[in-house]
Amino acid sequence: MNNLQLPQKDMEKEIALLEFFIKSDIDARELKRALAVKMALSGNINHEISQILGVSIFGSTEPSM
Repeated sequence: MNNLQLPQKDMEKEIALLEFFIKSDIDARELKRALAVKMALSGNINHEISQILGVSIFGSTEPSM
């Protein structure tokens, strides 16, 4: 199992759906949200994701950069 507790088969399916969604015409907030989920499914940790996307970590007590 990965960090989001999905079986490998389900994770691959979810990533494929997210890739389709990311390529569609969506606004920036939805794109960042989809990319964050895709990165989490791929094993990135929240801190890495927030730095890559330039967003704060939800519920974090760390100051935003």
